[in-house]
Amino acid sequence: MRQVLHGQIRLMRTIMQLYLVRCNCFFIVFLLLYCWRIDMKYKCRHCNFIHFGSMPDGYICPLCHAGLFDFDLIEEEEKVYNRVETDERCVVRVEEKCRNCGACFKTCEKVLASSDRKVCLGCGQCILTCPFGALIPKYDYLDVLDLIRAHDKKVIAITSPAVRVALGDAFNMDYGTFLEKKMVGALKAVGFDMVFDTSFGADLTSIYEARELDERLDNKKNLPMFSSCCPSWVSYANSYVPLLKKNLSSCKSPIGMIASVLRKYYYKDAIIVAITPCTSKKLEIVSGDADYVLTTSELSNMIRETGLVFEDIKDANFDSFSGSGSGTYFGTSGGVTLSVLKCLYYFRTGNDLSNNEVLVKDKEFYKEYRLKIGRNVIRCASVSTMTNLLKVLLIKDEFDFVEVMNCEGGCIFGGGQVVLPANKKDEIIKARALALKKNMRKGNSFPYKNPLVSELCDKYGDELDGVLHN
Repeated sequence: MRQVLHGQIRLMRTIMQLYLVRCNCFFIVFLLLYCWRIDMKYKCRHCNFIHFGSMPDGYICPLCHAGLFDFDLIEEEEKVYNRVETDERCVVRVEEKCRNCGACFKTCEKVLASSDRKVCLGCGQCILTCPFGALIPKYDYLDVLDLIRAHDKKVIAITSPAVRVALGDAFNMDYGTFLEKKMVGALKAVGFDMVFDTSFGADLTSIYEARELDERLDNKKNLPMFSSCCPSWVSYANSYVPLLKKNLSSCKSPIGMIASVLRKYYYKDAIIVAITPCTSKKLEIVSGDADYVLTTSELSNMIRETGLVFEDIKDANFDSFSGSGSGTYFGTSGGVTLSVLKCLYYFRTGNDLSNNEVLVKDKEFYKEYRLKIGRNVIRCASVSTMTNLLKVLLIKDEFDFVEVMNCEGGCIFGGGQVVLPANKKDEIIKARALALKKNMRKGNSFPYKNPLVSELCDKYGDELDGVLHN
């Protein structure tokens, strides 16, 4: 009897051991599967955000609000990425946030339309596409706040057109809300002594680029003439298409023009701070025209950190040096071309250009403008992004003037703007462009009719040539 009992006990022990082994196998398999799920990565097709771990039902991308089925599993071979080294005078990497996802590298390849990266253009488009917020503009606003609080010198703000249609994005306002007076009020509330309009500089740029184009058309030399307002484009031309350097306009950008005029004739000892949508403007001011460049996103930080409630800020007007509607429209692709054509037409005919006299056609990768003046037809093109520019360069001899902007849609989508959901890009560009276009139709839209510009030109005449050209 005892032997039978011991046999039953041994059998039960064996069965229990086999059961536990089986359970352990299931547990190990479960653990391996769970760890594998934890290690998985999924990438959003719209904004390149990377989600680590399993994808729960109903998951929504935190950046662009794309759904679960807009994510793709990252395969093993996709784990190693390159990343771009930025020019830290304008774009800075926050190392602890960087996941080496490669979004910046892919953005830079797209911007340059090449994998041969000779130089950082400073355009900041990588800031807008980084899914982890690891790239930011070089922050200079704290230094500017220190200067304002020191009260040692006048601190003057000059504001670019595209800022006034993007600042509201930082305060949950509708895309493209036109906030010129609110923006000026905010700058004064922060502590700037005076606030001027960079559109005044855009009016000067229009007039002097039109004069330069007029001269080149007469001499049939160095055509087509390329605009020189966009510092990223100028940097691209110098590095990638140096043969076109002679075709670049010698005129300074709108910021360079208004800052030079203020420095030489009005406020020699003041601190001049340019508020722009563009990170590459931080490279442009190395020439010394302005002292600082702050981006739209930096201005929003400045407003918050000084304790201001944006909704409560009172509207205010520019102190002086305001621009025409044409100058304001510089903020969007095509704005420079239309403004230059208005001035050129006036110089050659003595009349104002009406809208129906310019034939405008939307082409696949650029916008074409044709204007008949006497027996001559002036042919122009406006193009944004270097990818589209390379296509235009193949047919460049068809044109007399080519406006180039590095960022899609022009300055309105510059790398210094407030970061927004990537899948809303087209909607954002359209709303901002429309806001500037509506403003252009209000009041004077001819640069040469700006009374402040006329007064400046009458007072200093030919002397301005040396001040406003590079």
